[in-house]
Amino acid sequence: MSNEGFQYQKIFQTLKYKIESGLMPKGCVLPSSARLCREYKVSDKTIRRVFAMLTDEGLIETRERKRAVVIFDKSMSVPPVQTLKEPDPAAMTDVFKTGELLCHPLICRGMSLCCEDDWTISEQLICQMDPAFPSLFWKNSKLFWRFFIAKCNNELALCAVDSLGFLDLEYKSYSVSIRINYKNDLLEFVNKVKSYPYTEAELQNLLSEFFNLTPVTTKHFESFVPEDSPFRTGILNTEKWEKIAEEHYMTVYLDILGLIAAGGYRPGDQLPSHIILQRRYGVSVTTTLQAIQMLKQQGVVETVRGRGIFVSADLPALDNISIPRRLIVKYSKQYLETVELLTITVRGAALHTAMAVSREQVQALLQNVKEMKDVSNLYQPAPIVILEFLTDNLPCGGMRAVYMTLLENYHIGRKIPNLVNPQNASKKLELHRRCVSAVQALLDGHSEEFAKQTAEMFYYTQQQTISEYRRLNYLEALEPYKDSQV
Repeated sequence: MSNEGFQYQKIFQTLKYKIESGLMPKGCVLPSSARLCREYKVSDKTIRRVFAMLTDEGLIETRERKRAVVIFDKSMSVPPVQTLKEPDPAAMTDVFKTGELLCHPLICRGMSLCCEDDWTISEQLICQMDPAFPSLFWKNSKLFWRFFIAKCNNELALCAVDSLGFLDLEYKSYSVSIRINYKNDLLEFVNKVKSYPYTEAELQNLLSEFFNLTPVTTKHFESFVPEDSPFRTGILNTEKWEKIAEEHYMTVYLDILGLIAAGGYRPGDQLPSHIILQRRYGVSVTTTLQAIQMLKQQGVVETVRGRGIFVSADLPALDNISIPRRLIVKYSKQYLETVELLTITVRGAALHTAMAVSREQVQALLQNVKEMKDVSNLYQPAPIVILEFLTDNLPCGGMRAVYMTLLENYHIGRKIPNLVNPQNASKKLELHRRCVSAVQALLDGHSEEFAKQTAEMFYYTQQQTISEYRRLNYLEALEPYKDSQV
């Protein structure tokens, strides 16, 4: 599969966002196909596919020998209030807390990455916030904040944030003076932030101060939402944003292959039965049969009638097994985005968790982490134990749902060919030392220090992952997918 197979979705989302946000209003003429081909470094076929998708969405109109024109009318995109419902107070409180833990650090990271042109776009979004039209005013306000999250260029993060339902939130009508004051506050905030190179920690403080002083950004501001909004149902799962569309049997195949490469299964070891594999991966018998058949064809496993599945005694060199490039790119990107999202958000999540656990729970955690020192057949066992602890004990239900998917994605590391490097013994020991130190700080009653060291530990794993990707030339393979979500 060529790089363009991934690019068209990015280009489509970029143009769709510009149209729906009003940056490309109704009647605006899109750039020519030739210009878009040069800008995104893709073929004319890819741009035609993007135009077809935008046409199907009712966003543009194309005519022969003429450039495409935006037909989307933003003023007609807001659902009538009578079709919306009041939020559930408990669900709304949980979503706002999730927004604080998830969105705030992402917004600050995005702001720290902004250049002069980015600040110009953000100011354009504010200028389009006309206080005379309440619904469109608040929609552009939400797109303003989303712009900075998109600037992080992390598709997983953007999908997670969108799943919270903020874009569908409709505020009740209040006096125009409230909207005017809020717009002025936003402009003042942007001018302050862009005028000085604040650190991300300083940006977090400024952002918290802004939200605390602005009533429309709190759960106390009355609003309406769609009937199936997380503001009514809670964030029950992350199926809407967990984009793992690859065939199930390839997931099972790569995971078993990764466990063998890491030493989890050695030559001659018996693998779990098909029934156990089905339960473990949540798949059908057909799926596990396909995965095992693929491993058999490559000489990795053998099946013995009446006995089971065994790792081949004469195990071929795993490095020589050919895995489709598209799978390597897919899992490498997904894993790196997962580690990055953890790095950005885990400090707040860890501190939130620390306030809700008992000393006995922390003592058990420390024991579990220490036991991981000698476990060599798993990928990053100590960080996974800490991540499991956070996921199990986060008081905020929405953030817990997000972290459940991050935990599942963290195991992707062992699916990526050659990422488990047996030569990195000293780095594994350093990673384990950091994990023990973080949990010890929590046991000693230092919650802030625990959160700080946990964030530093996951940042360390992110840097080690990037280093290994560079060694394996995976960063070069991911380069075409780094174009901004903005």
